Amino acid sequence: MKVVFSFLGRLIALFSVTLLVPCFAAYLLEEDLTPYIYTMFISMFLGIFFYISSRGEKSHRFMKSFPYLYDFSDFDTIKPKEAFTFVSISWLFIAFISSIPYIFNGINPLDAFFEAMSGLTTTGASVLIPEELPRSLLLWRSFTQWLGGIGVIVLFLIIFPSLTRRTAMIFKAEYPGITLDRLKPRVRDTALSIFLLYLFLTILEILILRFLGLNLFDSIVHTFSNISTGGFSTHSESIAYFNNVLVEAIVTIFMILGGTNFGLLYFAFKSNMKIFRNSEFRFYIFLLFSASLILTIINLRNFDFFDSLRYSIFQAVSIMTGTGFTTYDFDRWSDSAKFILLVLMFIGGCSGSTTGGIKVVRILLLIKYSIWRILRAAEPRTLRIVKYDDLAVSEDVLEDVAAFFILYIFLFLISAFIITISGYDLLTSLSASAATLSNVGPGMGLVGASETYADLAVHLKLLLCLNMWIGRLEIFAVLILFTPFYWKESW
Repeated sequence: MKVVFSFLGRLIALFSVTLLVPCFAAYLLEEDLTPYIYTMFISMFLGIFFYISSRGEKSHRFMKSFPYLYDFSDFDTIKPKEAFTFVSISWLFIAFISSIPYIFNGINPLDAFFEAMSGLTTTGASVLIPEELPRSLLLWRSFTQWLGGIGVIVLFLIIFPSLTRRTAMIFKAEYPGITLDRLKPRVRDTALSIFLLYLFLTILEILILRFLGLNLFDSIVHTFSNISTGGFSTHSESIAYFNNVLVEAIVTIFMILGGTNFGLLYFAFKSNMKIFRNSEFRFYIFLLFSASLILTIINLRNFDFFDSLRYSIFQAVSIMTGTGFTTYDFDRWSDSAKFILLVLMFIGGCSGSTTGGIKVVRILLLIKYSIWRILRAAEPRTLRIVKYDDLAVSEDVLEDVAAFFILYIFLFLISAFIITISGYDLLTSLSASAATLSNVGPGMGLVGASETYADLAVHLKLLLCLNMWIGRLEIFAVLILFTPFYWKESW
């Protein structure tokens, strides 16, 4: 466990630096800086405490030589167990630290933790009313989504280059399952390439939104929430507040980009057309197009063609990418339209993106696997293989995908059942469970687009926090911590 606490200490100490952003904003906006300054010192103190605790008898060397903070030579290569533990508990500690500014602003600790967890996991489910919060806190709220989108641990891997011999396992735990291809030979260089692309898209969207008439504050806050597919807004009406078709179009484009595999986006910016040959990306666009078309047809009962097209495209993209922005209260739509949105919540965006959900690549492989099983049953003597982009997919990968899907549905049903037996209606229960487990944000019914999660019971808020944590780390990294065998094995 020493290596876990050492890494955790460094990460928490590093995270304290991010508090400079809301500090600077509070200074410019002439608001109280103390919540962020106190949080910065608490984070730094916890980081140093965990680091020193991991050193044991060597802790005095840290106090004498600050550069020793960067020395990893005394640790063996991190093991898979340690990597999963580090990543899983890191998100809990970072969420706790992120909640402290809310607490200093008078919000009760549970709601503060819920909001912080929702921000870091880019879920966007809220218990707060934006208009009642200081603007610096609104910026912090969206900035946590921006950090959660790229992954706080990815930034950690970039800043600590001496970890390069050990980052592959941590990177895999941070982005589990079927995910990013390595863009560079070294994991740190891959993480850096992704971050620079992420930063470029962030700056680009801020400039475009500013050009379209949004003030600088709204441009920054909504960009942080948009490119991370988070969905926090400065207004209760979300994007509908601006009532600007061009703004909605730009937000839609960047939601689609946020839901795309960043490895593919990297190659696209390198003038490599690999993105258009990728099966997952083509299926992703097909699903978005199909859902938008079906919703447009359904919503023609209530809108003219232009408004039906406008609202349907935006909401289909927003829900499938897990962003959660709204331009219309979709809780007023027909049951058939809400059913489409509920399905999109489960699917999510592409692997290696900032989105949640099952992921398009898993859905595609499940379809291929199902067809393969049917054909195999019909013609058992014929040799067949499942292919993805002209490459054979091993049965181990297919079994992992099937296991993930089963666990995902099982957790969803358990969560929804707990909500129903707590006295809530079926639509609220199903959508709240799906929206948090898939990191979407707004649900339906009592947690719909025009509502918040504030009135839910205490135990349900804790349950949904657990959903958000599990959903962001894609189940396995969290559930492995709850298996007895995991803890019986020696460290």
